[in-house]
Amino acid sequence: MMNKKEILEKFHKIDDKTLLARILDKAAQAEKLGVVTYSDFLDPYQQKIVTRALHGQNDIEYQFDGGYEGAERNIILFDRSCILNYSKVNKSANKLGNEMENELESPIKLLNIKLKTDANLSHRDYLGSLMGLGIKREKIGDIITQDNSATVVVLKDVAEYILYNLLKIGRINVIIEYGNFGDIITSDSKDKDIRCTVPSLRLDCIVSQGFGLSRSKVVPLFSAHRVFLNWEPEDSLSAQVEEGDVVSIKGKGRIILSEIGKTTRKDRIAIVIKKLI
Repeated sequence: MMNKKEILEKFHKIDDKTLLARILDKAAQAEKLGVVTYSDFLDPYQQKIVTRALHGQNDIEYQFDGGYEGAERNIILFDRSCILNYSKVNKSANKLGNEMENELESPIKLLNIKLKTDANLSHRDYLGSLMGLGIKREKIGDIITQDNSATVVVLKDVAEYILYNLLKIGRINVIIEYGNFGDIITSDSKDKDIRCTVPSLRLDCIVSQGFGLSRSKVVPLFSAHRVFLNWEPEDSLSAQVEEGDVVSIKGKGRIILSEIGKTTRKDRIAIVIKKLI
């Protein structure tokens, strides 16, 4: 049987403990009542923390799901028997929002948002308008933008509210309808390659080059706890970055150290940074 206190004692950050306490309560509820329970959407860092906490807990059956394969933000579902049925529903359901083929309804809905006027809107535009309705970020999963439209993954308890109350993205009128599980098309990620050299693979050097910031502007970002390395908060400027690592800054986006090359004659390291746009 799960020992909640023992699990929580392994973690020291208040935010991590608070998150895990909620998640473990969901697991306990599923075990006690024999029903499927699920969380709000978790970002990649939170998923890592939860996975770490549940490692070795063989009596807890769980599954992450974000509406499609490769989703960045996911909910976690508990109870194996219900999860197996839930997966079958996801694969065979014709339309979210309609009656399912069995009694288990997916906790996730898809909303297709179509702009009535051609415009090049960003992920931030859609998210800002959704949160402008008073919806918390954790109720919203991935937002997949396309030309003049976006597919938004949300929890079912806010789906209908969004459907009837989201009238505009910014100043542009929209049409919203439920989407289908099988129709999600992930857009090709837009990115830009930055080829440069750095004196070392310290995190502050990578941040400076990847985001085009001077050192005087980089340091305050660390002090404000806005820098993340592989989704985990990182306050050390000297933390070492490896090939494939993801670096993100709150409010500025993310970059990937995609390639580490040879050392130049001036003892600098040639690198390629992929900046996601």
